[in-house]
Amino acid sequence: MQLRIFLSCAGVSVAAFVGMVAGCGSTDDGSQFDDPNGTSGSSGTSGILGGGDGSADSKPCVGLCTQQVKCEGGGTTSLSGVVKDPAGKVPLYNILVYVPNAPVARITTGASCDRCGSVSGDPLVTAVTDAAGKFKLENVPVGNDIPLVIQVGKWRRQLKVPTVAKCVDTPLADNDIRLPKMKSEGDLPQIALTTGGADVMECLLRKIGVDDSEFTTPDQNGRVHFYVGSPGTSATTNVFNAKQGGAAFPDATTLWNTKAALMKYDLVIFSCEGDTYPATKPPEALQAFLDYANAGGRGFASHWHRYWFNTAKTTNQPAGPSPSPFEPFGTWADRSAPGDVDKVATGIVDDSFPKGKAMKEWLVNVGASTTPGQLPIKESKHNIDAVRKTKGTQWITMSNSEAGGATAVGYLSFNTPISAPDDQKCGKVVYSDLHVSSGDQRAKPWPDGCIQPDLSPQEKALEFMLFDLSACIQNDTSPVIPPPVK
Repeated sequence: MQLRIFLSCAGVSVAAFVGMVAGCGSTDDGSQFDDPNGTSGSSGTSGILGGGDGSADSKPCVGLCTQQVKCEGGGTTSLSGVVKDPAGKVPLYNILVYVPNAPVARITTGASCDRCGSVSGDPLVTAVTDAAGKFKLENVPVGNDIPLVIQVGKWRRQLKVPTVAKCVDTPLADNDIRLPKMKSEGDLPQIALTTGGADVMECLLRKIGVDDSEFTTPDQNGRVHFYVGSPGTSATTNVFNAKQGGAAFPDATTLWNTKAALMKYDLVIFSCEGDTYPATKPPEALQAFLDYANAGGRGFASHWHRYWFNTAKTTNQPAGPSPSPFEPFGTWADRSAPGDVDKVATGIVDDSFPKGKAMKEWLVNVGASTTPGQLPIKESKHNIDAVRKTKGTQWITMSNSEAGGATAVGYLSFNTPISAPDDQKCGKVVYSDLHVSSGDQRAKPWPDGCIQPDLSPQEKALEFMLFDLSACIQNDTSPVIPPPVK
């Protein structure tokens, strides 16, 4: 079944078929749905989870609730489908899908404390996608133009199902349900990305499906802002091409040197610079990044950006003037790399926790892994031996034959503040000890160096981590469950 998107442009309702939507600006101004009760839209609350839907044990059945029906023989009215990334190519895990019974809250831009457990819009029915990206909503209201929300963190798209038939399943077309690729389609997080002299993270979001119009410098209104990291020379992507306007990227220090600058972003991505470059990361920058993460920010750090957590010296760079303010969460050691551009290492997915088990299944489902639990990795590195289980989570490890068989951690994450109880954690950080290694080229005007259209196996694993980084905060050792219906 073909879905419709309902957007609000300057107060005018606009309907369009999926894939044929005219741009009309950000949806940060309010709900895309008409209020089923005929009231004005919600004013929204801080963060993405909304609230104010009432907490009474029972409440009157109004709006779409009156269109839920009881089916004979234990049957149900349902919607089913597969949620994909903005490119419409890769099915995604742990995406919330729900039918709201009230306008959804406005999504605010900037770091905010967003824990799992509730969602705005007074949902009638909720579900989360499985490791194949599939979902099934049951007891769905019957009728025409039934609203549907798909969301993970501050990625959100609002759709309408033209017709939902009584007491049968309505399967939604395979390519209809994906996250937005631009503001005119829905909500995207505000992202800052720093380029570097050793990786090409600046091409990844484009492959995931974010539209070129959303990549800009910070003084423009794109949802992804580029900054140039070290060494900042011809070895680093530092300017847009002429088609994109030709603007030069500002220096990364203008982003990470203060908490105030970081707090403008929902998510920050630090692409490997080829070394630690302590001179560009003074103690106040390390403290700012910690404060940002503790306040609900989401951070992704690649390889030598281990300096944010471990300020030890390298072969070519001195140690930092002081230790990292981040609480220690692992055993750091800079060792010889287990893999290179032409040497593939085998990453092992840790399936001892629910999300790790899902990642193991998901990698097979999306064609990134041919052997369950194993992932071929190029340009793998070794800077950390282990993660303390009480402090963080290791997702992928590998045996390093170049370091006597020592274990290298390829992907890890931790919720912040690290030592806070689960109900007081707000942010999340992912550390990746491998390069994208996709065949794309750094140091060219963006996006001229983004020459590979599809995700490599390890880039798919990275996509999994990035959307998990975007999701609401929960203890990763607990099962993923949809928010309760009030």
